[in-house]
Amino acid sequence: MRLELLEKAHRIKDEISNLAINFNKEILEKDVLKRWFNYTPKPLYKSALAEDGSLNFKYYLGFYLYAISGYSVCYKERNGEEAYFEEALGEINLSVIKKSKYLDIYLKLLMFLLELKSTLKLAHKEKPEVILLDGTLSSKFITIFPKTDWFSSEDFGGKLANIATEFTEDIKNNLFSDGITSFSKELKEKVLSRLKKEFGEKKGSRKDIIEATLSKMAFFEYLFLLHHLFFKLDWNPLIIGIGKTSSLTEIFKSSIPDIKIFLTFIKETGYSVKRNVDIENIKWEFSELFEVKEKQIENELREVIIDYFYCKLEKGRNILLVEIYENANLEDRYFEQDYILDILNYYSVGGYPFLLKKADREVRITYKDMELVEQILGLQNEIHGREALNEY
Repeated sequence: MRLELLEKAHRIKDEISNLAINFNKEILEKDVLKRWFNYTPKPLYKSALAEDGSLNFKYYLGFYLYAISGYSVCYKERNGEEAYFEEALGEINLSVIKKSKYLDIYLKLLMFLLELKSTLKLAHKEKPEVILLDGTLSSKFITIFPKTDWFSSEDFGGKLANIATEFTEDIKNNLFSDGITSFSKELKEKVLSRLKKEFGEKKGSRKDIIEATLSKMAFFEYLFLLHHLFFKLDWNPLIIGIGKTSSLTEIFKSSIPDIKIFLTFIKETGYSVKRNVDIENIKWEFSELFEVKEKQIENELREVIIDYFYCKLEKGRNILLVEIYENANLEDRYFEQDYILDILNYYSVGGYPFLLKKADREVRITYKDMELVEQILGLQNEIHGREALNEY
């Protein structure tokens, strides 16, 4: 690090300290306690499923190599014995995305898709009473329809979206195949044939056109899976999202996130007041063509009701953000904070559900993993674009 930066750090030290002091004055402890209910959770066993996903990528001149995985684990007790069941899905592929600033958004869409698919495949097999999602439920709605100009500099006047929409029935009919259905060999061949018919043999075989079309299909597939989670599980499990961080400021209306304020003042286990998540104001969108063709799915997803609250499962541990899907088929008592805390406390290790920790550990794709994939694919000698810098 440059010496100038260290000198700057020393100069602003007092200013930063004053900010912390002002924060303590701005928020009074009694105001926080008004919104918090002390409660000692009583461990309550319910069979539970937890999930997580991971992604990693390497850049080469002209394309990205990416690896994505989704993993789910289900825990049950049978006659005093513990049983674990697992489902893992993954994709390794190349992307020719042109606007690299959207790479993270695109890969996260694919990761969320695999997370949901692994969850639903395992859930249908084991029918858990509780489904725990890593991160908040509302975060699953923060998706952007992949635009053609992410992949190509050419304007196709909406033709690629039209073509992608033609395959929605194929996707639905094979929704629970392994991996991403939209990227399956069978569907790729159908899409390639359709693109060649539309644009001719040479143009229809271009990688940017193919990937732009498949990315839109993957978005549709994700929406089908999201809808299935909330509306197609006939045993009506409790669906809970667990977030370790949050930027929400709805409770205290402060510039400081609510979760930070609770963390500062709350010492006892318990939970906060409950609030409703405004799904309509979350940054997400459908394709206009999808809205027309799948109007019922679009309407139902927009009407999903999600509540949230903060909780502390163990003294001396972090505050968690909990989101609950208010399933109309369940009685209200299932959504009470104390009932939720009892379930989470049963699985708590260090103030966090150990099933989510297990999922995180099992699913992670490391840099070493990517190097191994690179070697298997014979890409270790490809040019990355930083070679000139590495010479110095």
